[in-house]
Amino acid sequence: MLPVIIICLIILGIEFITGIIANGLMIIVNCSEWIRSRKLTCCDMILTSLGISRFFLQWTIFINNILFALSPVTNGLCDIRRNLYIVWMYLNILSLWFATWLSVFYCVKIANFSQPLFLWLKRRISGLVPLLLMGSLLLSLVTCLPLVNFIERKYINNSTNNLSGVDCRHNMNSSPDLVILYMLGYSFPFFIFVVPAVLLITSLWRHTKRMGKNTNISRDTITEAHVSVIKGLIAFIFFYISYFVAIVLFLLKIFAHSSRSFMWFCIVVMAAYPSWHSVILILGNPKMKKAAMRALNHAKCRLWDEAS
Repeated sequence: MLPVIIICLIILGIEFITGIIANGLMIIVNCSEWIRSRKLTCCDMILTSLGISRFFLQWTIFINNILFALSPVTNGLCDIRRNLYIVWMYLNILSLWFATWLSVFYCVKIANFSQPLFLWLKRRISGLVPLLLMGSLLLSLVTCLPLVNFIERKYINNSTNNLSGVDCRHNMNSSPDLVILYMLGYSFPFFIFVVPAVLLITSLWRHTKRMGKNTNISRDTITEAHVSVIKGLIAFIFFYISYFVAIVLFLLKIFAHSSRSFMWFCIVVMAAYPSWHSVILILGNPKMKKAAMRALNHAKCRLWDEAS
């Protein structure tokens, strides 16, 4: 069992470093642009908010998993683990809402539909983005309140009944009620995300087929940008579904008694979502990709100078 935990911790470390670098890059590039030009586009505003939420989410996930690996030793730190668990829930739901608004923004700005509601959103989306981001802070808090209340009641009951001390492993055990609350909190932004994502993929696919009949120059520029957006949306759907399935299996602890290794596999899958989706967003954004390549070349030069 110990080798499996060590391997999973190594993978989690790689995902943690990747997520910190990717989300940190989004924050630095957009904040530098904001300081230099005194303004930030709506897309960059959403990406910055998403990067900040995922940056702190990565730290929370990493610390939580370290304490989970040391659970027999850290029962005395149960209050800290419980608070980190609550922070993780809030940041997780918040980052999902930010990613949802990114999907909505892409759909409204790029897709072409003639419906009156869509045309109204197309005119008003720039003014709605700051309100949507601020509303996500409050909406995520409201969504977390039932989860926090459930955990607090369970924690107090278990603490009262446990005369020999509080065991974090028992307090953090989940029930179907908690899983239902999680699913309600996570599925709502997911369903909102799926609708514009499917509409955008459909619109871009039709446009890409039409562009295939035009010149090679148009195909190389516009079509390539559209295909990169489609890949990013499909990747997010894949990571979100895998994350959702992994977290449900982890919370239900279906395989807890038969295979603790499978529990660690679920943790690795959950940690992959905020890391690799941010990498895909950077690769699909020309400004971010250019900054990433510049930073990579700078790091290579520094390593080369130190080695020589």
